[in-house]
Amino acid sequence: MLLCSIFLFIVIIFLIINPNKYINSAFNGILIWAKAVLPALFPFFFLTKLLTELGGIKILANSMQKFMQKIFHVNGMGSYVFLTSIMSGYPVGAKITSELYEKQMISSSEAKRLVTFTSTSGPLFVIGTVGVGMFASTAMGFIILISHFIGALLNGLLYRNSDYSQNQKLEINQKFKYNGFDDNILEKSMLSAINSVLVVGGYIAMFFILIDIFYDIGIISLMSGAIGKILSLFGISSDYAVGISTGIFEMTRGCYENSLIFTDIKIATIINTFIISFGGLSTHLQAMTFLQKCNIKISFFLKQKITHALLACAVSIILSNIFM
Repeated sequence: MLLCSIFLFIVIIFLIINPNKYINSAFNGILIWAKAVLPALFPFFFLTKLLTELGGIKILANSMQKFMQKIFHVNGMGSYVFLTSIMSGYPVGAKITSELYEKQMISSSEAKRLVTFTSTSGPLFVIGTVGVGMFASTAMGFIILISHFIGALLNGLLYRNSDYSQNQKLEINQKFKYNGFDDNILEKSMLSAINSVLVVGGYIAMFFILIDIFYDIGIISLMSGAIGKILSLFGISSDYAVGISTGIFEMTRGCYENSLIFTDIKIATIINTFIISFGGLSTHLQAMTFLQKCNIKISFFLKQKITHALLACAVSIILSNIFM
């Protein structure tokens, strides 16, 4: 707590010393949120909350019950969380997992196993923003996306026995009663969506400020130097170290940094796969805002995102060498 307090005092001092610079940093973060994140996430936050409240997800959950139970050791609700996560992206999977736990549709241990393969980015960001927008390469976008999703499924298999025992019941709670369609559900879903998307925007803005402060303090330079040495061992240009360093904190910023210096499309694809699959600490904190209700520790979430990134990276190496 002492170190955290000291760090916060340092951040506040930097904000006071150079307010114009860091106000601009926050503005850039909010601008990205408003242009790319808000229109992409808000409809999914609203509609998935509405579906959860109305109980419309039970049809899919019941049909996938045996498969999800056997493969990932979660009940059929996991199929709905996975599908919405791969369609919409971070942190929708975490939000829905939290909502299902609150409604007693999944247990705490199921939520823990569920996040290992339902914490994903979406096609709009991966193909549209990164592949086409930053690198002018649709092929890159598709390879990252496929690698990212396969890595997530492999990650789910890796953690399928986490906090699992043969005596656990992985059944869908059929006794839960829904209130039907009324004005309260619409209002509740709307307020939940607004609150959730504002939380995401707040984290993005703060991490844009923090990254610029880390540049000024020299933290990014230290991280880049260490990462650059590791990259050189594999014959990869150390120029990518800056993108990886910033991507550890905020994945959009990391991918953008890579787009400014990339010379090898294969290497850029593999590195961006790692960054997007890891997700960045900004995304992790967004997810943990919802998942703390499920008694999931941030240390576990961080560990499973590292393994997801490594697995997706391995798949990306194979696919990029085949198709690029």
